Amino acid sequence: MDDEIKSSGAQDAPVRKRRKKKKRLASRYYLPLLFLVFGLLLAASLLAYNGVTNYNAVYKPEDTQSYTIVVEPGMSGKAIAEMLQEKGIIGNAGKFRKRAKLLGIAELFQAGEYQLSPSMSTEEIYYALQNARRESVKFTVNEGLFIREVADKLVRDGLIADVRDFYSACEDDYDYWFLPESTQPDPTGTLSAKANRLEGYLFPDSYEVFKDASAHDIIDKMLSQFGKVYGEDFKNRAEKMGMSTAEIVTIASMIENETRVDQEREKVSSVIYNRLRIGMPLQIDATVQYCMGERKARVLYADLETDSVYNTYKVPALPAGPISSPGKASLEAALYPAETDYLYYVLKSADSVEHNFAVNGTEFNAYKQQYLNTLK
Repeated sequence: MDDEIKSSGAQDAPVRKRRKKKKRLASRYYLPLLFLVFGLLLAASLLAYNGVTNYNAVYKPEDTQSYTIVVEPGMSGKAIAEMLQEKGIIGNAGKFRKRAKLLGIAELFQAGEYQLSPSMSTEEIYYALQNARRESVKFTVNEGLFIREVADKLVRDGLIADVRDFYSACEDDYDYWFLPESTQPDPTGTLSAKANRLEGYLFPDSYEVFKDASAHDIIDKMLSQFGKVYGEDFKNRAEKMGMSTAEIVTIASMIENETRVDQEREKVSSVIYNRLRIGMPLQIDATVQYCMGERKARVLYADLETDSVYNTYKVPALPAGPISSPGKASLEAALYPAETDYLYYVLKSADSVEHNFAVNGTEFNAYKQQYLNTLK
């Protein structure tokens, strides 16, 4: 037993020595290599940092000509830098932008019109971009407005002189994939069919434009914002549902005008889809108001007889097109309706904005009577 122990110990000793030798070899070769790599990375980082912090280049000293550069409201620092490089004012958009961020001025660039030259230093360009020469104004367009109402608001805000200027600009050509190719008839006859094709696509949001922006500029900005909101995810979802963009926007526009309660949007959407699925007329009051061209506190039975391709009491399916500008929440509700068996809804009371939802006529009539009892 003792011999076995001694023998075992004698065999272990050389193994321990070999391990120590390997460790010494690792220390001799690996640690210096590690320090070398770390040193190179540190040097490269310092060099890159120094290259950015000391970046005050003059791109083309020999080109002293001034060029008109327009920074649109809402442009990011990255977009501005890339534009300056594209226009030949600076040579390195990445360094220009990174140094601006290090200096804390990337968010201070102002929308405006500038006279910039490739012979200007980076510092001079930074200074110029913080001192705009073109005044901008802000405005907000709320969800659910008709094109006619958008035009009226812009006149009140002093952005356009006359609604006819806006209507005329709606007839211009705009290169956006989501716009319908066919024209859309205006039930009131106020807009031309070509102008009315923009109904539903003037995205409701807060905007900033140059004070002298034209109606075309404003429309283009609102259409551009629609394209940003209604991106690939929305487009793919619509295709998966077997729906076109125009159909989704039409449904969203009805949702927008039928409820002001965010939690109800998906339910209203489910009622629309459930009725479409069984071929039941939608009977959306908001479509009647659109046909009449006015907002009414109560839609009367006589109003339901309005003859129009937008009146869902008359047409058996979707109206001819969108009836207003839906916001993002309503677009999402149109794309993701709640899973319900609801076929009806009615206001809870005359002074309420919330609805009762029903699955059959009996339940609906009871809720409707409850609403009628609150009318004065």
